[in-house]
Amino acid sequence: MKIRKISKPTHGSAEWLALRWKDEEGLARISASVAAAIHGSHPYVTAADLAAELMAAEPPQPKEQNSAMKRGTTLEGPIRDWSAEMLGCELSEPQEMYVYEEDGVRLIATIDAVSEDGTIHEIKTSRKRWTGELPDMWYWQGIQQAICSGADKIVWCIFDSDLDLKFHTQTVTSDEKQVHIEACRKFLSFVDMGMFPDDVIPSYENVSSLNPHATDGSVELSPDTASLVKQLTKTKAMISELEEHASALQAAVCQDMGDKSYAMVDGVVVATWKNVSRTSFDQKKFEKEHPALYQKYKKQTTYRQFKTNKGDKQ
Repeated sequence: MKIRKISKPTHGSAEWLALRWKDEEGLARISASVAAAIHGSHPYVTAADLAAELMAAEPPQPKEQNSAMKRGTTLEGPIRDWSAEMLGCELSEPQEMYVYEEDGVRLIATIDAVSEDGTIHEIKTSRKRWTGELPDMWYWQGIQQAICSGADKIVWCIFDSDLDLKFHTQTVTSDEKQVHIEACRKFLSFVDMGMFPDDVIPSYENVSSLNPHATDGSVELSPDTASLVKQLTKTKAMISELEEHASALQAAVCQDMGDKSYAMVDGVVVATWKNVSRTSFDQKKFEKEHPALYQKYKKQTTYRQFKTNKGDKQ
């Protein structure tokens, strides 16, 4: 077992993402922010998503922040200072990342704040009211931060929908740490072999991300895989039939609604049919009126398109 610190690049930069993705020997790491995915408890990242990312040929690249991410990064500093004032201690942002390593296990964590006595603090903003119970995503993140730092507790500083600052101390037991370590060991053992874990079902997008470029070669499918092609064709036909049926049902309801916006059953609204306005970019008009600018900003994207022999697309 080895716990160490490494220099932290700018948070969110390509260098920071690359360090969280692979270690110095090119072996996959699991970062604390996606720790819950190992246990199937992350609301935004599946275990298959994480495996595909770790097996990819290139590290993840910085993405434009959404409103929640911008809120978190913008308020992190002020919340750190506010927390320090309320807790009566100095809090500083570590300039290192915390790493835990043992045979077959490679974990990394970025820590938001540390007090003078070494206590780890995690800063969060939430659009929900704090109920006193950590969401699964935070729970596993806290456990991994405790593993990587050698701590036995994490103090959560949460700015919630009450526009107030709440605190929660997560005590992490050795059993909780071991459960997570063993789950990560199993997960990484498959990733190191270039395989999805045996209890993980990858999506088409996961597999496509690992094989983005096609060659002119061919492959002879095994009988089991060949049967899947037949199942896929039948499934797509069923989906098409269900979509047609849904359209017919919707048409019948809307026919009764006429020009009314609400459909009621026993005084309860069961469906709405309202006017919706949206603004869209008229690409054809722009190309016609500004052909030079259109060519300048036109972007070509290459991707693989899957078709069965009947021309179905996926």
